[in-house]
Amino acid sequence: MKIKDIVFLTVFLVVAGAGLYVVTTVDVAKKIERTGSIMKSILSGIKEGPHEYFPTHAEISEEELKQVDVKKIAEEIGKGITVKKKEKLFEIEKQTKEALMITKQKLAEEIKLKHTKVKARVAKIMDLKDLPQKFKPLKKVLHEPFKMGACELCHVSAGAQPGKLITKKISDLCYRCHKVRYNKKYDHKPVKQGKCIDCHDPHQSNANNLLKAKSVNDLCLKCHKPGNKKHIKKTVNMNGAFKHKPAEKSCVECHEPHTASFKKLLKDDGKMNLCLDCHSKLEKHIDMRKWIKNVKYKHGAITDSKRKCLECHDPHSTNHKGILRKQQVKTCLSCHDKNVKTDEDGYLLMNMAKHLKENPNWHKPIKDVKKEGGCAACHNPHGSNHFSILRRSYTTDFYTNINKEKKDFICFKCHKPEKFTIKLTKKVTKFRDGDVNLHYLHVNNKKGRACRVCHDEHASKYPHLIRRYTEFGGIKFPMRYAGTKTGGSCQPACHKKYEYDRVHQKNKFSEDVFKK
Repeated sequence: MKIKDIVFLTVFLVVAGAGLYVVTTVDVAKKIERTGSIMKSILSGIKEGPHEYFPTHAEISEEELKQVDVKKIAEEIGKGITVKKKEKLFEIEKQTKEALMITKQKLAEEIKLKHTKVKARVAKIMDLKDLPQKFKPLKKVLHEPFKMGACELCHVSAGAQPGKLITKKISDLCYRCHKVRYNKKYDHKPVKQGKCIDCHDPHQSNANNLLKAKSVNDLCLKCHKPGNKKHIKKTVNMNGAFKHKPAEKSCVECHEPHTASFKKLLKDDGKMNLCLDCHSKLEKHIDMRKWIKNVKYKHGAITDSKRKCLECHDPHSTNHKGILRKQQVKTCLSCHDKNVKTDEDGYLLMNMAKHLKENPNWHKPIKDVKKEGGCAACHNPHGSNHFSILRRSYTTDFYTNINKEKKDFICFKCHKPEKFTIKLTKKVTKFRDGDVNLHYLHVNNKKGRACRVCHDEHASKYPHLIRRYTEFGGIKFPMRYAGTKTGGSCQPACHKKYEYDRVHQKNKFSEDVFKK
């Protein structure tokens, strides 16, 4: 007896028993109605049986099925029949139990997706050497039925159209063995349309999973590259100078090829969670998940924006370092082209795009992104434990002691500390009167001025990023800076007008000046 016949007999017996139970436990009107419904389901199942894995679709409640006792039904039926028929019924009960066990075992085998010669025993086995010439030479990966020569598992061998598939749809044929259906929220269009062989060769291939290309990426880009022949709009350009390593390795590092619970067939939410699946456990790389969660000052582009990581980064390939969507400064200015409030204290950040437009002398990292690092030279775009998401410490105060902060002071990341710590020099700085280092004079006495008192960190109309105004006690004072070829002058509120010249010293300095 074939397995499908045993399964059919099992289900038929259970359904018939359920019908008999209903007939003996409810009133006459309901008996007739319920029995009719069950028999209709049985007949429908018999009709569909040869084409379905389970031959019936009887609509019986779980409660009714729980109350069905095959042995008890057999005993009750046996009261009015001969001993011979009783034995036959008990034999059916035994076969039913065996069939149920076989079905369970069969299902377990199918999960493994393993074609065996047991499945092919009804098919005419063909020796591979007798295959048509178009299949030669054989490729590296063979579909298991093809490898066994069991052509009749998929094709008709006789009749008017030999070689024709035994099912109308190729997907129905594939699902006979590959039982896992693709029914998550988002389906790959070829899968949804049942076009399995758009991606997979049904016989053989030189690529794993019988792909119709040398690699996963080659296969995907047949449809998803710009200017594809199928006019598919969702395209990916992998020709950028900087490529995302997982995307370069294989599309399926991030995407599911058949069906997924997330948009764009991603394996997780693509805005940030999927990124952090890798970027929190890479070698020689900070745990980004922990960093973003615990850092004191957070970047709103990550925490508050709709697209999170994708606000700045392209997940595939670009011509910008860090696979940024745009050149780094332009990326930052796509948000900082207006006043933005900070999350921590509601402080209103300036419209940086406007500031840079109005002030032509830019800080070197902004001016030369490729060489000096752009905004990210000073700011950490993923968050920081220093205000303004700075990479190192800085101050908002007018006075500061840079000697205490020297090791971790942001300005010393590029500017040599010697410019501010040597009293007399003719080499380390141009801001001097003769050989008197005026930087030292400004920052090393009891009331050392912070860098930002005189300099704008981003851009200025004046050379050396000199501010137009400085602020003290909430009041703005003009700097009144004027430059010359060998020096210059300034006249802020903190002192009278002073001139300086590197060649011809303008002032005499006593030791007391350096102690103030």
